[in-house]
Amino acid sequence: MGKQVPSSTPRVVAISPDDGATIDLRDPRTAALLSWLVPGLGQLYQGRRHKGWLFMAAICSTLVVGLWIGGGKVAFCQWRPGARRLEFIGQAGIGGVALPALVQSWSLGAAGRPLLPGGWFAPPLLQHQPVAPAYAARLERRDPDMAFYRDRRDGTLRCGVDELSAWYLRLGRFFDIGTLYTTIAGLLNLLVVYDAWAGPLRDPDPEKTDAAQPRRDRRPGTGR
Repeated sequence: MGKQVPSSTPRVVAISPDDGATIDLRDPRTAALLSWLVPGLGQLYQGRRHKGWLFMAAICSTLVVGLWIGGGKVAFCQWRPGARRLEFIGQAGIGGVALPALVQSWSLGAAGRPLLPGGWFAPPLLQHQPVAPAYAARLERRDPDMAFYRDRRDGTLRCGVDELSAWYLRLGRFFDIGTLYTTIAGLLNLLVVYDAWAGPLRDPDPEKTDAAQPRRDRRPGTGR
C-alpha cells in the first residue's frame, strides 16, 4: 500500500459544555445556511439529530400555527414609503419564509401579480397600485371587499382599496397574533443558525469557556 499523505483540510469541532463530548460542525457556513433555510436542517447535516429534529419541530410548528391563525396572510415583505412591514425583519430569520416573500413582493411590484401559485407570502395591494387583470379577478372571487378600477389616463387596472385594511377587517386580532407567532419563530431561528455555525452556547466562566471553544482538528490521512 502507498504511503498516506497527511491532509491539510481542517475539521471544525466544538466541545459540548454539558459532557465534554466532541461535536463535528463539518462546514459551519453550510450548516448555518441550511438551518436558516429550514430550522434544524443544519444540525441534521452535522449529525446532531436530536437537536435538529427538536429545533425543526418546535420552530416550524410555531411558524405554521402563526400562519394558520393569521389566515396565511401574516408573512410577507412590503417595503415602501408609508407601508414598511417591520415585522418581516424578524420573520426573515427563516429563509423558507424570507425567500418566497421577497419573490412575491418583487413580482407583485413588477408584473402586478405574485409569481408563486396560491398567493402565499404575497404582500397586500396598496390603494391605487397597478394589478394584473387575472390576479384582480381572483381576488374579487375570494374577497367581496376588494374593488378595482381603470385609470382614466392610461387604462391601467388599479386596486381601489387598501387590501391590508380588508385583511384586518376580516381577521381582527388574529392577524396580530399570527404576526407575533411568525416573528417569534424567525427570531428564535437566529439562535438555531448560530448554534449550527459556532456550536452550543458556552458557559461564561473563563475556565470553562477556554475548554469549550471551537477548534480545528487536523487528522492525518482522514481528510477531516
